Amino acid sequence: MNIIGIVAEYNPFHNGHALHIARVRALLGEPAPVAVVLSSAFTQRGLPALLDKWTRARAALLNGADLVLELPFVYACNGGAEFAAGAVDILAAARFVTHISFGMESEHSPGIENIIDVLLTEPKSFKENLKINLSRGRSYSASVAEALSMEFKESEKERVLEFFSSPNNSLAVSYMTRIKKIGYGLIPVPIKRVGAGYHDKNESALAGAASIREGFGRGDAWIENAMPASSFEALKEAKASGRVADADAFWALLRGILLRSKPEELKNIFGMYEGMENLFLKNVTSAKNYDDFIGRCVCARYTRGRLQRQAARVLVRLDRSDAGSITQSGPPYIRVLGYTAYGRQVLHEYGDGASVPIITRLAAAQGNHGASLAEVEFRAARIWECLTRSPNLRSETENHVVQVV
Repeated sequence: MNIIGIVAEYNPFHNGHALHIARVRALLGEPAPVAVVLSSAFTQRGLPALLDKWTRARAALLNGADLVLELPFVYACNGGAEFAAGAVDILAAARFVTHISFGMESEHSPGIENIIDVLLTEPKSFKENLKINLSRGRSYSASVAEALSMEFKESEKERVLEFFSSPNNSLAVSYMTRIKKIGYGLIPVPIKRVGAGYHDKNESALAGAASIREGFGRGDAWIENAMPASSFEALKEAKASGRVADADAFWALLRGILLRSKPEELKNIFGMYEGMENLFLKNVTSAKNYDDFIGRCVCARYTRGRLQRQAARVLVRLDRSDAGSITQSGPPYIRVLGYTAYGRQVLHEYGDGASVPIITRLAAAQGNHGASLAEVEFRAARIWECLTRSPNLRSETENHVVQVV
C-alpha cells in the first residue's frame, strides 16, 4: 500500500494545503492514506503558531489527512536542514510511510541530483564559499545557494540561484538530501506549487499562510474564501475564545526573561553562539516591541530567521546539552496527535513495525533522550499557552488524540 508523508506547519490550514493533499493522493491513487508531520507550538521561523497544534491537526484531518504526527519543538524551531532532517527521520522511523510529498515551483527540476550530491560531499571550495557568504551576513539558505552556484558552470549559475530563491525548493532539497544521506526508502513526490508563495502578498482563494495571517490580524473578510470552511470556522472560534497566540504577549514574556538573565545563563541556550547573548541584552532595554528588538539585533553575523529562532529557544529554555544529544541521536519516539478512522486502521496494521515507540502522551516517552525531548515539548506547549488570552496550562495532559470519524 502507498502511504504518503507530508511535512507541514498549517499555520493556518488553507486551500493550497487541501489542494496539495488532493493532488498527491490522486497521483498515487486512492485509497492512499496521508500522514502529516506537523510542527508543534512554534514554527520554523521561530514564531508561535497562530493556533494550537490540536486545532491545526483537526483542520488537517477534516480536509484530507488521515494521520497527524508531531514534529517536536527541537526540530520544528530550527534551520531548514535540521527541520527537514527531523521530519524525514520521523516518517522513516514509522516504517509504513512509502512516499514523501512536498511543494516545488516545478515538478521537474533538471540538475537537482547534482545539487544534492554537492550538499552531501561538501567540496572544499563549497565550504569556503559558504563560510564567506555567511560572514557577510547573508541568510543560511542564500549563502548555500550562492556557494552551490559556484560549483556549476557559468551558464548554470543563474539557474541554481533562481531555483533556491523559493523557500519551497530549498526545503525540498533538504528533504531529498536527508533521504539520500541516510539511505531511506522514502520516494519523493514533488507537487508543483499553485497560488501565492510564502512571501507573496495575495488575497486570492489560493493566498499563502502569511497573507492569511495578516488578513486575519486586520479582520479582513477575504480570508474566508482562502480556507476550507472547517478551517475558517476553527480560526473564528479560536479568536472568540481567546485561543490565538498574541505577538504582544510574546514580546512581554521574552523581554521579562532577558531582563532577569545574565550572559552566562543565556550562553547555555542551544544555538547561542558568538556573543549573541550580549546582543540580546544590549537591545532589550531600548527596543519598543518584538519586531524592533529583532531589527536592532540583525547584523552581518545574525539573520532575522536565526534571531527569531533563538528568541523562541530562550522562551522555552532549550538547553544546549539536551538539544545537542537529541538532534544527534534522532527522534526517540513518534507522537500521534490525531487520526481518522482510516488513519487509526493504518496505525493498527503497521504501527508495530516502527523503529521507535509510537506514543500519544508525552508522559509515555522512554529513555533519557525521550524524557528530555518530552520535557522540552511540555515547556514549549505551556509557553504557547501563555501567549493566549485564555491559556490552558494543562493542555498537554488533557489533550491526547484528535479523532475525526
